[in-house]
Amino acid sequence: MAKVPGSWEKAESLTGPWAGPSTQPVLRIVDDPDSSTPDVLSIVTPEQFDRAFEEYRQWGPRASVPIEERWPAVLPDVDPSKYPNLKAKCREITWTVVRWDDDVKCGRLRDEDDVVKRMVAIRYPYLTQRHQISVRNYASFANR
Repeated sequence: MAKVPGSWEKAESLTGPWAGPSTQPVLRIVDDPDSSTPDVLSIVTPEQFDRAFEEYRQWGPRASVPIEERWPAVLPDVDPSKYPNLKAKCREITWTVVRWDDDVKCGRLRDEDDVVKRMVAIRYPYLTQRHQISVRNYASFANR
């Protein structure tokens, strides 16, 4: 009796982007992590951004209040018309680092010498050491 190909045999014969990790070579998305271009912060000063990012990263009951309502208390010297751009910058930083961390976990980026730490420091030089650590910790939590 002839063997009818089962799901494993079919899966192993697949090629293309739908094939899955065992049959596809892993593509690196970043050729040289250390050659990243530093981001320029033009919305607010680094000190103001530090306070804004601190409030943006809040957890717990305060996080249920929209950030646009919390920022006036910590950023009285920033024009509220800058809030949408400031919020977009905070999101960009958070989710870019989450993507980098995911790329390391999936093998698209080599995890050598704490590459995500280096990439965060190079790309976002205005982030304080504390915020660099917190955004990397959040990325690890989001990708677990």
